[in-house]
Amino acid sequence: MGELSTYVHIVVKRLWLIALLVLVTVIGLYYAETTRPPKYQARVRLQVLSVEPEAVSLFTPLRQAAGKQEIERTAVEFLSVLRNRKVAWDAAREINKEMGTNLTGDDIVDHLWPWIEGEFISVTYVSVKSASLAKRIADVHIAKALEYYRSIRTRNVTDVRIFLEKQLTKQADMLAEARKNLQDFQLRYNLADLQREATAVQDQIRTLELQRDSAELAAAQARAKARVYRTRAATLRVQAEKSGDEERAADLRHQSDGYEDRAVAQDAVAAAQDAAVKQYEHMITSYQNRLAELIGLQSEYKERVDAVHREEARYAFLSDKLNEARIKEQLALDHGYIQVVEAAREPVEPAPKKISKRVLYGAGGALMLGIILAFVLEAVERALGRSSRVARGVQESQ
Repeated sequence: MGELSTYVHIVVKRLWLIALLVLVTVIGLYYAETTRPPKYQARVRLQVLSVEPEAVSLFTPLRQAAGKQEIERTAVEFLSVLRNRKVAWDAAREINKEMGTNLTGDDIVDHLWPWIEGEFISVTYVSVKSASLAKRIADVHIAKALEYYRSIRTRNVTDVRIFLEKQLTKQADMLAEARKNLQDFQLRYNLADLQREATAVQDQIRTLELQRDSAELAAAQARAKARVYRTRAATLRVQAEKSGDEERAADLRHQSDGYEDRAVAQDAVAAAQDAAVKQYEHMITSYQNRLAELIGLQSEYKERVDAVHREEARYAFLSDKLNEARIKEQLALDHGYIQVVEAAREPVEPAPKKISKRVLYGAGGALMLGIILAFVLEAVERALGRSSRVARGVQESQ
């Protein structure tokens, strides 16, 4: 109780000093706040999107990340990007170029006041000297931060896209080589499609065999007719020799000569058909040799065709994955992860001055400082009193 009364005595003894310090502080803060130029602020509201994984799955799908965890991670990462000096300096340079200001990256970070509200991020730029500058800082800084953050988040898919582009180029060369090998094979053996060519050769062989059989039948028919005509001619000659009538005999010999001529004509037909049969046989042999050659080429041809099909399938697979990577990358760069839901608006009036709050805080601080100063002065005064008494005692003893 004695110590408390001592402390109270010290405070009351120098109450004038404490009151003076509080009064000066209050007057100074009030004057500073009332004469301070108006300050403006602009606010941007963003929403974190629960997006699918940005990686491109080449063979198996990736497991979807938890939406809440993804949102929290994205929000925290974006706040760190907002405070990134490179992003702030990029925004400052662009604003300085447009508006003729001399902002620095640190100035923009100092104006920054962000906070997270679930899946939303509110970013306020406070204490800006003009309304247009406040809006421009909000627009440019948020745009730069989104661009930078999206570029970081899409780095994996960008690397995959570059890798796929290189692989697709190599695959295109391999596909071209496989097609050239097939084309060289086709030109060397003069065929476009082996199976179709073999079928055509088989059809041609069947046609020639049918024509050959028809020629053989026609030759046989011609020989049979020739034999009949010669038999008839011989019969007529015998009748002519036996006929006693000269005129009748002459007529019979004339008929016999006619049948003989017909027999000779049929012999010519048979000879012609025999020649055709030989030609057909030659052609059939040639086509059979061609068919045997095609059958012998079937294995090599199939290997080259299969090689083309394999390379085409690989090219199509890589092309599909490259398109997927490009779409994911562009979607993420343009609209991914975070979107602005409330753009900054140019403030129509300055931010309200919090005079009473600042004065109250200042008065409280001055009061505490005054009390501390009172105790310090009391301690100094007592120390000086003790040293003066000690000095007088020494003088009296002498």
